[in-house]
Amino acid sequence: MSKKIGVITIGQAPRTDLIPKVEKFFSNGVEFIQRGVLDHFDNKRLEQIKPEPGQTTLVSRLKDGTSITMAKEKILPIIQQIIDDFNRDQVNLVILACTGEFKLFHSNVPIIYPDYLLNHVAQGIFRNKGQIGVIVPLPEQFKSIEKKWQSAGFKAISVASSPYAFDEQSLIKATNKLEQSNINTIVLDCIGYNQQMKDIVKRHSSKNVLLSRNIVFRNAAELF
Repeated sequence: MSKKIGVITIGQAPRTDLIPKVEKFFSNGVEFIQRGVLDHFDNKRLEQIKPEPGQTTLVSRLKDGTSITMAKEKILPIIQQIIDDFNRDQVNLVILACTGEFKLFHSNVPIIYPDYLLNHVAQGIFRNKGQIGVIVPLPEQFKSIEKKWQSAGFKAISVASSPYAFDEQSLIKATNKLEQSNINTIVLDCIGYNQQMKDIVKRHSSKNVLLSRNIVFRNAAELF
């Protein structure tokens, strides 16, 4: 019998930039069921979920490949509804495809929270916690990202370069800025960053480089 994994993207499904790249980590007989928080949203509803002052900015991908920003606080009920649906569908595992910090959702099915997993993988690799470099899509995310890493015992130095409006020179510039910092690791802290982007960072940096999506989905694959 095949195993079913429910993947929740905070943008729109299917994530053609993600699932085809990570399903190689899993054994045969694993079925991915993708649901997007913004599935079926029209332009009016997309405007309504834009971040307002004091809210936490998240960024993801629409079906047409463009990026979209939203307030985390506005999408939490939708995420819970998708999780409820996955529970009724009796999936074996839920993966929240976002590295932002989330409180626990209600579920009888195990959920993988990338923020928690990524922070604790870093703790396991680097017992002597210090400064790390973090690349995120938008400058508006610096405050929440730095708070997330502080909770894991790290001081994060943040730079921005979007994986969704990808520009190689922007990523190189961000990498060069971190290269001059007193860090030994760079984290690509968004599920949207891919192996090609990691390779670019590695070519322009002497630091260790962690790719979030690989850490999340490789670990999830160990369950199957």
